[in-house]
Amino acid sequence: MRGIEVERLGGHENLQLLLEENDANMGVSETHGLAVGMLCVRFDAQFSRWLTALFDTDEQIDSIADDNKQSLMDLFQGTRELLEADEFIFDLLLPDDDECISVRASALSEWCQGFLYGIAYMGVGDDKDWEEGSRSILRDLMEISRLDSDNTDDTDEQAFMELHEYVRVGVHMLLLELQPSGEYDDDEPTIH
Repeated sequence: MRGIEVERLGGHENLQLLLEENDANMGVSETHGLAVGMLCVRFDAQFSRWLTALFDTDEQIDSIADDNKQSLMDLFQGTRELLEADEFIFDLLLPDDDECISVRASALSEWCQGFLYGIAYMGVGDDKDWEEGSRSILRDLMEISRLDSDNTDDTDEQAFMELHEYVRVGVHMLLLELQPSGEYDDDEPTIH
């Protein structure tokens, strides 16, 4: 399932190349984390505001080819759709599993940095009255954002997979706290 949903966003390698070619401020994993953080705070977060965080100037944004801009829009909109889905099918946009563990660990760290930045960028700061469970998740994400991927080796595969899943589930818990109450209330009948 992970591969299908992540590919729906455009694929890690292609998006990384697109961002590098357009001199973005961050790589694809951090970029995706930023989008997720913003969208966790507000599903109606603006694509244009996200772009502004990715690039230094309006001239950079204006110079992005239309097909590349559409790829970025697809990433942002696709992320929104996955977060809004009834079943939690969202996943982190990280390098493929065939990539070495140190590269994936570094990308996970960058993803967490982007996510934390996205929440702050949308105006949610330390003054928010977080539930204790959410506060603990945020502390953990901060620690993961500081991972030293140079000290990882292939024997750390299981630990990486567990950390990856912890972040994915943690994002879901934070999403439930950040979105307006009732957004995910399954007890309410749906009117069609």
